[in-house]
Amino acid sequence: MRRGEILSLAVTLPNEQCIEIPQAVVRWSRGQEFAVETMAIEPHTQARLKHYVRRLVLNLAEGVRLETGDSHHSRR
Repeated sequence: MRRGEILSLAVTLPNEQCIEIPQAVVRWSRGQEFAVETMAIEPHTQARLKHYVRRLVLNLAEGVRLETGDSHHSRR
């Protein structure tokens, strides 16, 4: 992927739902990692994607809290 490249995406979520993003632009890339900004996306599709990302972030944050709490607890 090169910065500025336009592409379309089909994202398959862990629950097997597929989200179609008809147009996105690559904002940065490093090796095999890259970030995109959606340019065209249906409102209901955008809502599904936001919901999934929000849950993912909350789960990650909860995991960090649990790890921090566990390590703090083990020091006593």
